[in-house]
Amino acid sequence: MANLALNVNVRWNVLIALLVIFSVAFFLYYSSPWKAWPKSAAKKQAEESAVGKYFTWNTKDRTKDQIYYKEVVPQVSENSRFTVILLHGQLFTSENWDNIGTLKALAAKSYKAIAVDLPGHGHSESVKAPSDEDEKVNFVSSLIENLGVDRPVLVAPSMSGSYVLPALMEKDLRIKIRGFIPVAPGAVAKYEENDLRKLNLPTLIVYGELDKNFKPFFPLIKNIPNSEVFMMKNAKHACYLDNPEEFNARIIEFLDKL
Repeated sequence: MANLALNVNVRWNVLIALLVIFSVAFFLYYSSPWKAWPKSAAKKQAEESAVGKYFTWNTKDRTKDQIYYKEVVPQVSENSRFTVILLHGQLFTSENWDNIGTLKALAAKSYKAIAVDLPGHGHSESVKAPSDEDEKVNFVSSLIENLGVDRPVLVAPSMSGSYVLPALMEKDLRIKIRGFIPVAPGAVAKYEENDLRKLNLPTLIVYGELDKNFKPFFPLIKNIPNSEVFMMKNAKHACYLDNPEEFNARIIEFLDKL
């Protein structure tokens, strides 16, 4: 009887020990440090995919000008879509698109995202800005060629519209571009209605409801065929800063249709 009681006690001790081990393992597996590890690793991998690079802007007078750009590529390359090139306004740089999450939002939806520091800005500060419209057109052409991208979409806020709009007026260059997202570009004031009607490519016009400076030009830019309009409520000139999540979601909605 004593042996039987001892065996029963041993079995119960083994069972209790197994239950304790299982409970501890269960707790550790589902506790926050362990659950967070895959997400943290994925986040770190996404952050490491943002790479800063340079290309040489080659013209007769510019053989050593280095233009900075930052790119974020989708983690699963075989599912990647086309490229989105983001320029910037007068007071900003490529860092703007990183800071408000646009680059990562695009990469998460399988778009390759490239943000560029225009001449005279950011890491391209030492490069002299184009002296005329022809040089700006040359810059856009050189940008697309050097990045080696096939028919990108160009995002052009404010001042950068003075680069992209004249480039789009060139038919040979326009056919190399898949779509256009102008964000309150004041440079549109230089064009006539008939000029803008030539821009027959998918366009998403973005501006802020509180942008008093751009509002007078809105009826003019609406002459771009195949254009959609996204007015950001309670937003100013740099409307993407007032609600980055809404901005990112709306441009991705537009891109998904191209």
